[in-house]
Amino acid sequence: MPNHYTEKLKIALKKRVFIYIDAANLERSVQDMWVSPKDVPDDLKKFTADQLRYRIDYQKFKEYFKSLADVREVKFYSADFCNEQHGKFLWFLKKVLNFKLETKPLKEYLDHTPEAPHRKANFDVELSVDATYKLNEYDTLILFSGDCDFEYLIKFLKGHGKVVIVFSRVGHVAKELPPASSYYFDLIDFRNELLKIEEKKQKIPL
Repeated sequence: MPNHYTEKLKIALKKRVFIYIDAANLERSVQDMWVSPKDVPDDLKKFTADQLRYRIDYQKFKEYFKSLADVREVKFYSADFCNEQHGKFLWFLKKVLNFKLETKPLKEYLDHTPEAPHRKANFDVELSVDATYKLNEYDTLILFSGDCDFEYLIKFLKGHGKVVIVFSRVGHVAKELPPASSYYFDLIDFRNELLKIEEKKQKIPL
């Protein structure tokens, strides 16, 4: 069945398109999405909803947006977890999907315990500088983030004639972003186009 939200998105997209992904914000948004039984593929129906989770399927992600618009650049802003598995994932994004990467190590804060570590790698400045520096290279910016700090950037870009489309999820998007953006879309409405369902990985006891 055709997704009518895709038609709305196609209308929103104008000319040259850049896609910027705030990886931590996007991944958290998707991980918290409940998997509806009607969306579960046949090979996973043996699992209950709480045993499954959504994940971004970046191959589908690229193919979907390429089919809709003149996508000139996809940039992925992410912490580098400095392990083999994450290294392979970043290599796949860069070498296979041709994403541009902006990474840095996680910064660990002192206000935490071993059971609840406090680590962050914010990319608000990097993403905003890139969007401003390349202002003449795109007409539409698709931003995957719900961070309130991007409200100022969105308003700046719109003031310079850019279309700014925000993708996020209820509960993970600041109230300032939807009204500030040119268009706002909820990730749940694009779950079949951008996401995949998989079994939750079991945590190994220490």
